[in-house]
Amino acid sequence: MTDLSVTAGGEPNARERVYRYLRQQITTGEYGGGIRLVEEQIAEELGVSRTPIREALQRLTSEGLVLRVRRGQLIVVKVDAEARAELHLLRCAFDEVAARMLTDRADRVNWAPLYELLTPLETSIRDHGIGSSQFSMAHLDLHMAINRAAFSPVTSSFLERQAFLYPTDDYIQQPGHEPVSQHRALLDDLSSGDLERATTAVRIHALRGFGNAMLH
Repeated sequence: MTDLSVTAGGEPNARERVYRYLRQQITTGEYGGGIRLVEEQIAEELGVSRTPIREALQRLTSEGLVLRVRRGQLIVVKVDAEARAELHLLRCAFDEVAARMLTDRADRVNWAPLYELLTPLETSIRDHGIGSSQFSMAHLDLHMAINRAAFSPVTSSFLERQAFLYPTDDYIQQPGHEPVSQHRALLDDLSSGDLERATTAVRIHALRGFGNAMLH
């Protein structure tokens, strides 16, 4: 089984990564409403034991994103286009605040671990492809690390539990917008110390994929 417990930048353990991944799959529409969730299948897909899967599904059930039906079966609750649009607006607002915070402390942020997270992003693409769960988790790891760098531990811990949209299907092989180079450019903009450059970058980054995310 894959060890998800330790990653660069103090990344959360397997339980948090699996939970975060499944929540994003639901809120972005990758897991459509009515789809049955089976522990064994998800565990095999992610290469983890069933324990973090079970715990993540319990949390998602308590949050109303997963519904327990007959014989204990679990199905995904549909997140419609209106809800995803609301989540996108929240993400845009949140990311702009994060960009402002990073600009204020650009000379104090340790940027090296953030740039290092581009490596697992690239590796996941090479070994598994953009549509893989490995890429989705590496992508989330990077965005969550950026958020942690922007805010204090208490604030970032609270915000990481919110269901902001960080879809992965927008990072396709567009000329000039290949996933790794795109995220490297984002880090360059955020670390520039230039407020207008940083806030414009996160706005464009979020908007680029919103149209694709809304197609689900």
